[in-house]
Amino acid sequence: MGMETGSVNDLKTYVEVKSCGDILPKKGTNIRSPYEHQKKAMEALDKINKEDSYSTLVVLPTGGGKTYTASMWLLKNAIDKKKKILWIAHRQMLLDQAAESFQKFAYAEVVPHISSFRFRIVSGASSHDRTIDIKADDNLLIISKDSIGRNIERLDKWLEGEKELYLVVDEAHHSTAKTYRKVINYVKDKVPNLKLIGLTATPFRTAEEEQGLLGKIYSDGVSDGQVLRGDIGITYQIGLKELINRQILSKPIFESYFTEENYGDSLGLESWERIQYLDNLPDDIASQMAESAARNKLIVETYKEKQDEYGQTIVFAVNVIHAIQLSALFKRAEMS
Repeated sequence: MGMETGSVNDLKTYVEVKSCGDILPKKGTNIRSPYEHQKKAMEALDKINKEDSYSTLVVLPTGGGKTYTASMWLLKNAIDKKKKILWIAHRQMLLDQAAESFQKFAYAEVVPHISSFRFRIVSGASSHDRTIDIKADDNLLIISKDSIGRNIERLDKWLEGEKELYLVVDEAHHSTAKTYRKVINYVKDKVPNLKLIGLTATPFRTAEEEQGLLGKIYSDGVSDGQVLRGDIGITYQIGLKELINRQILSKPIFESYFTEENYGDSLGLESWERIQYLDNLPDDIASQMAESAARNKLIVETYKEKQDEYGQTIVFAVNVIHAIQLSALFKRAEMS
């Protein structure tokens, strides 16, 4: 369980995400102003963007606004200049978040030189398009790494004739996986000036050999206002503690509750690697957790006992089924 604060304005500007469509710039002024660290990140990206091509990381902690920062900057520097964007992530939720952010913040003051732009979300989800649906005039492709990894040649017509392209990898610490490297190298061979931007909160969580591989993928950065090449390339970085000190993020308070349940005793090496590198629970483990009556009861009872202390709370579930089951249990507890 955890608590998270959000802006009322963010709730008012919720955008229903569709699989594709034309986005018309909105009139008026964007009511959301970037934090100082987001401004600094955009300024650093402005600096490295003077290069014809580059591969770099932007490191912001979870809650620090990676998607907002990147989409705002790309609207101004790519979309408004009619440069294509390929945005890759490994989870459906990340794809939807990116599409929502581009739609929410596409104000005419940010993109004054265009009348509209077309986006498309591609993944294996029923609510998204497929790679066969990609059109040459799509300006923004938001695509799952597995979908494009299996059908990479479907990018050919979309990339044809492009001299410059922005390739964004969300949760870029996963870039060392073969599929990501395959896509990055494929696009690099097709486009003379590739501008590769990795977004991550945890660039160096992986093993030492993985860090070395990450440094080979992202090798350009900005230090003391100067562009540096040939190292682990970071254009902008700020830590969790700094944003907590600035009261932008809340200080987490951890409480542990132990059960008699064990998960993952029979997991193979591949499944453990997926958990470690992709933050993905295998479906069978997620199902076991979601369907555990004892564990779900503990979650609900813990909140009830500490309701006054916790106050308004967001409960993070392991999957949609788990969220539905917990919701039913909370409603039942409310009535009892």
